[in-house]
Amino acid sequence: MLKFLEENPLVYIATKGLDGEAKVRPILYYFQENNKPYFCTANTKPVYKELQADPKFELTTATPEYEWLRVSGEVEFVDDLELKQKVIDSNELVKTLYQTADNPTFEVFTFSGKATIADFSGNPPRHYEI
Repeated sequence: MLKFLEENPLVYIATKGLDGEAKVRPILYYFQENNKPYFCTANTKPVYKELQADPKFELTTATPEYEWLRVSGEVEFVDDLELKQKVIDSNELVKTLYQTADNPTFEVFTFSGKATIADFSGNPPRHYEI
């Protein structure tokens, strides 16, 4: 599952909006550490507020060959400055937006849950616990 994310880092995360409606938006996967994937956002964005109110989510991404990953679980925000700095250092846009790990709006998160990788080949899907 982590290899799939590395090869397809643009993912779409679905949350329950504060208005009760489903919300989907693109986010980037940055890296894994200790078999956990890491993402980031700002605490001024709706996605952060939605995940604080209800940490349940789903995300998906796909390859041009029609293989896809779907993850369902719960988000866990991380307040580890070393990990936050690693996210900043992993991407120029993130570095430009947030500059330092102690930026008060910068949030890093991971998740736990279940993942499925499937395709249209007729082969059975592969399931993973995260």
